[in-house]
Amino acid sequence: MSEHQLNTSGKPIGLHGCLIDPDFRTSRVLCSDPWDFVALWLKREHQTEALFYWDQAKHFYNASLQLNEVSAPLTSYYCFLNAGKALLASKQCAIVESHGVGGHADEGRKSLENEIVDFQGSGILPALCRYLSEPDNAGKSFTLKEILWQMPFIHRAYCLSYKSATELFIPLLHSCFMRKDGSQEAWFQAQIHKRYVNSYTRRVIKPGFELFQREGKYFIRRKRRFRWSGHDIKNSLAQFETYHKQIRRRIAPIYSNENRWYLKKSVTGHDRLVNSQLVLMFAAMHRLSELSRYDPISLASHFNVNHNWLLLEFIKSAPGQFVYGMASEITGLEFIRPDAF
Repeated sequence: MSEHQLNTSGKPIGLHGCLIDPDFRTSRVLCSDPWDFVALWLKREHQTEALFYWDQAKHFYNASLQLNEVSAPLTSYYCFLNAGKALLASKQCAIVESHGVGGHADEGRKSLENEIVDFQGSGILPALCRYLSEPDNAGKSFTLKEILWQMPFIHRAYCLSYKSATELFIPLLHSCFMRKDGSQEAWFQAQIHKRYVNSYTRRVIKPGFELFQREGKYFIRRKRRFRWSGHDIKNSLAQFETYHKQIRRRIAPIYSNENRWYLKKSVTGHDRLVNSQLVLMFAAMHRLSELSRYDPISLASHFNVNHNWLLLEFIKSAPGQFVYGMASEITGLEFIRPDAF
């Protein structure tokens, strides 16, 4: 089968960091941090309220950089909260002045299994879920351990902290969208390293994806196709955006100097919590902020047990990941850093 990579506006089409309204025609934004770029973008769009919240988020972010691991979750969470408000305000979504998430600790030993995050039906987090077209999990509770399991940017730390943990993500190489020559049939495709290729891989990439080999290399592709016509770009992009949104529910980024992408495996327990990284980071940081504010001694004791590195990696790395994700959702643009986090 002869095929070629999809292009638009003279550049290849790839996975995009924005979930809801991505701009596939504009070049990626390369910046050391997105604060000033997004602020100028909001000014240009006359988004005064959103700009106020974005500026507040920046101040809390900068404050977190000066604090230790016990204090930083409080200011980091308020960075997340205000960045979330900036997104909602920029999209003319109603803002209910409550967090929309709570938490508590179960009795027993000091562990992430006993730190519980309670999702609520009203407030900023459920509003964010609704904007992102995700379940708001109202009335449901999850452990901090299972929430952190679903974040690719700390997944290595998770698996080293919990030796028996199932690896949830497969790293993707050279992800792209392909079109069959002489046809409007198009699909998502990516290469994977041969060390991930076995009968188990064939099982856990289902449903929706399949594994194949070509010229000694291994690839996965989305079974479902979409239609792409070079003569009707507007309609083709509309179909493609729907297709992209669907696969982004299984494929998550790590924002870096070249954004890296990971396919979530279909394993037992993965479908109990199906939200995006933005929602998961918001929920997890809220629980840590509660501990930081109301029970800092308890939070400090989490750094004396086996998951201490995992928790530290989350506290240090999540703000950068969250802010880049929010910048992408607000502007619709793809952001990358000139250097690693």
